[in-house]
Amino acid sequence: MQPIDLFEVFLYLFPLLEIIIISLFYKPFLHYKTFKLSVTDVTMPILLLGIHLLSVRLLTYSLLPHYILLVFALGLLITLYFDFSKKTVKSNKVFSVWLKIAFIIGFIMYYAIVIARLVQRIRG
Repeated sequence: MQPIDLFEVFLYLFPLLEIIIISLFYKPFLHYKTFKLSVTDVTMPILLLGIHLLSVRLLTYSLLPHYILLVFALGLLITLYFDFSKKTVKSNKVFSVWLKIAFIIGFIMYYAIVIARLVQRIRG
């Protein structure tokens, strides 16, 4: 078993801590004059950075381009779905749905990488 790297432990826990801290203390500050942000919008850049850093440590190459390609393909599918649906939908609704799905996929991918990295560190 390899020694524990504090930076990696920080990367493992930071997205969860960020979600908890923002939802408890900084929720009123996410509303601006013309738009409002959600906790997922604020957490997304940290997830992207974590996907890149941890996948490079795990596989020696980044999984971020694969994630971006997957999210853009899903964006096209979501756009086609709303385009062929009978009801009218505003573009901000499509973008909002796309961001929520991108966050869910990113969160799952991030913690899948974390679990794989922990298994790699335990096995040696």
